[in-house]
Amino acid sequence: MRVLLTGATGAAGLGVLRTLLADDSVNHVTYLGRRVLPSWVVLPGTTSSSNASPTHPKLTTIEHKDFLTYPSSLQDTITEHDACIWALGISAVGMTEEKYTEITVGYFDAFLAVLKEKGVGTPEKPFRVVFVSSQGVDSKEKSSALFARVKGRAENNLLKAAEESGGRLKATIMRPGYFFPSKEHPQDAQNQRGLSMRIADKVLGRPFSVIYPSGATTVEQVGQFATEAARGRWGDGPIYENTEMKKLLKSLRT
Repeated sequence: MRVLLTGATGAAGLGVLRTLLADDSVNHVTYLGRRVLPSWVVLPGTTSSSNASPTHPKLTTIEHKDFLTYPSSLQDTITEHDACIWALGISAVGMTEEKYTEITVGYFDAFLAVLKEKGVGTPEKPFRVVFVSSQGVDSKEKSSALFARVKGRAENNLLKAAEESGGRLKATIMRPGYFFPSKEHPQDAQNQRGLSMRIADKVLGRPFSVIYPSGATTVEQVGQFATEAARGRWGDGPIYENTEMKKLLKSLRT
């Protein structure tokens, strides 16, 4: 399986990347990002480098500065994959609605347009698009919370694209709860979280996970669920809330 991944510098996306690279059934991963992986990132089977972006035998990195447009060469590269895990995203805090919508919906719509234009996938072997969304998203796009209604629009656009594809595209929408940075890689939190968030993770993390387990998950669980979704394990869904995601993952161990 060849997988295209966006958002690998974020907490969820990096968890997905590590899972993909460690999975023997994944032949290759193409990371499509606005910047290369930072030097502090540690990938499976590698060690951190003080001044170089990490590499891996199964990983190709493509720097793509403008996610609203895709040159023909990049469009051709996209068609060489079996699935895409779209983990690109940003916090809505402090963002204008226009800019947040451009990043959350506009970037994604441009990618979906490429899939349609190139006729990616077949009914016999559909191209799978896994969208890493959020718990609390509003499918009706009416919420007063900016992230909820805008991500709801992105989800709906994916579902519409899949419906209109004639079976060529299969959509999976993940709605993970609050996820904590990897405990195995403490440098992640140092680089992905601000001081206040690191304190909150440390002070509230354990109590939150115990008191409200349905609202919390780990980046490793996000990575595993997304990887299994890319290979079509979970069926047609298409929307999986945090609680259901954790139950399905647990079923793999029984």
